[in-house]
Amino acid sequence: MRKLERCYSYFGYTKKLGVFLSGIAMFGMIILITLDVLSRNLLSSSIPGSYEFVQNYLMSLASFSIIIYAYSSGIMPRIPIVLEKLPLIIQKILHQTMLLFELIIVALITYYSFGYALTGTEKNFSFPAAGDLFPIYPFLYLVPLGFGCIFIEIIFLLIKNIISKGVWITFDKQQGDTDIQDQPYVS
Repeated sequence: MRKLERCYSYFGYTKKLGVFLSGIAMFGMIILITLDVLSRNLLSSSIPGSYEFVQNYLMSLASFSIIIYAYSSGIMPRIPIVLEKLPLIIQKILHQTMLLFELIIVALITYYSFGYALTGTEKNFSFPAAGDLFPIYPFLYLVPLGFGCIFIEIIFLLIKNIISKGVWITFDKQQGDTDIQDQPYVS
């Protein structure tokens, strides 16, 4: 169990890097959009290509680099009130089955988005902005990278649920913990 927790702590650096990159991208979006609005209102012309840069570079960097953190935090919707009324063995079986379905879906998304990113690299996908073509294909790899990290997170969660007692909804929190029950659901 200690080896699993140590490996997971190393994987935590990946999540922290994703949060850091997402924060930088969001800060860049704020700055670029603010400068564009000021430029339009004060100089009567916008910054050429600012919308395209935000849409194609910064939005994808902000969304897909933080997706692993969102998944691992336990914010994804679940129905604990139904599962907690069942015996522990049934809870574990249902939770493991749900995790296996998630694993399959995430694996498919990772596989096909990686194929799309390879196609984009081969065909040199680009977007026009300010009269020039800018490559978008490097950012296409963020999708399989983000979902690949979720795949790894689910593997960690499956292993922890198999070798330990209780039902672990995230790597750090069991189902039925009081601090999880008291959190409001975000919809």
